[in-house]
Parts: sequence; structure tokens; C-alpha cells
Amino acid sequence: MEFLCEQMPASIDLCRTLEEKLQLERELAERERLALVGQTAASISHNLKNPLGSIKTILQVQLENPEMPESMRGETKMVLEEISRLSAKLNQLLQFSRPSVRTAEGAGLCDARVVLEEVAAVLRLQAEQRGISLSIALSAANTRVALAAESLNDIASNLLVNALEAVTAGSVLAVGGEVRGEMLALFFEDNGAGIPESLREKILQPFFTTKSQGTGLGLAIVARRVAECDGKLSWQSPVRDGRGTRFEVSLPLAREAS
Repeated sequence: MEFLCEQMPASIDLCRTLEEKLQLERELAERERLALVGQTAASISHNLKNPLGSIKTILQVQLENPEMPESMRGETKMVLEEISRLSAKLNQLLQFSRPSVRTAEGAGLCDARVVLEEVAAVLRLQAEQRGISLSIALSAANTRVALAAESLNDIASNLLVNALEAVTAGSVLAVGGEVRGEMLALFFEDNGAGIPESLREKILQPFFTTKSQGTGLGLAIVARRVAECDGKLSWQSPVRDGRGTRFEVSLPLAREAS
């Protein structure tokens, strides 16, 4: 018994080491898989984006022709809308395939308030057309974060687009934020139907989607960008009265130069 007691700490340490080794191997295998997926996505996007751009330009020029029959004008506008939808999917593939933007000194810097307002300005018309209220209100005075503007744009745009697609007319979509220690916590909350229990373990997985025309990359891109800057991502659904979804993104504040 005394011998077993002496060996117990070493056995526990060995088990812990083996568990950590297995976890690292799983993480490495997942990173290699995602890297391969990213390379494939980038290749697909590159080969399709330029031809789609050319087609879109040609159709836009044709729409400016006053001699075009009205019936063809309507069909041409429908084709343009489909091209825009395809371009949006390709942009998501490119977001997923590329790493975060970093400067020579390390992570990029940006003002979160400015980036969020820019993203909201792009999406506000779409929200208004669908009868959805979209508001940005950051109470924090310091909103500069250690993250490139392009990466924060990826986070905000994907969360907001995902929310807009999940709610119906009359819904409210609000973005807020506050400083917690050395982090800026950003909140993206809606009062929609919420996320079903059966889907909660899958929503961050790449290419998982319940939408007939979705890529399943929106939330995966968010999770990737947050991890790249050593931030934190959490979510809650329902939020209150059995409804709503709230995503919380915590980003490191930019350090002031001394």
C-alpha cells in the first residue's frame, strides 16, 4: 500500500501529460484540416470572383441602355441580385481562408466604435427594409482594441448578418459594449426566436448551416477571428422570456504607447 501511495502522484502526472498530449494532437489535426479547407476555399473564390465581376459589369452596362425591353430589364435585375448573393458567399469563403491582418509589431489596432458604425451603416438599409431596428450604443469611452479593423469588420458583419437572417419584421437588434479590465466586451443581441437546443453544440462548426443557401461559415469566421487575437467568444440563448440570442465578444484593449 505504501508503494502504491508513493507511485500515485507520478501516475497522475503521467495521465495528465498524456491527456495534454492528446489534446494538442487533436488541435493540431484540426488546424491542419482547417488550413486545407482554407486553401481550397481561397482557390475556389479566386477562380470564380473575377468572372462573376465581369458578368456583373456587363449586365449593369446593359441596364443603362434605354432601348432594353422592360421584360428583359426585370430579368437582368434578378440575375444581378443572384450574382450579388454569390459574391457574398465567396467573400465569406475568402474571410475563412485568410489569416487575421497583423502589422510588423504584432496585432493590428482599430477603434471598435468606428468599425461597428461602418458595418451598421452598410446593413441598416437592409434592416429597415425588413422592418428590423438596428442600433449601436457603446458606453465605453475607450474603444481602441488590439485587432485589425478588417478582422473586427469580419466579426461584426458576420454576427449582424447572421442575426438579421434569423429574426423577423418588428425585431430589435442591438450592439453594445463595455470595458472589463483590459478587455472590451461587445454584445450583439436580438429578440428573435433563439437557437434550438438541438443545434447549440454545432453552430460554431465550419460549414454547418440550417439555411438552404447558407455557407455555414459566418459564426466559424467569428470564432476564428476572436481566437486569433486571444479574445473570448460566448453566447446565450434564450436571453429572456424564452426568446433572443446574445453573442458576447471580448477583445483585448490596445495598449497605449509609452
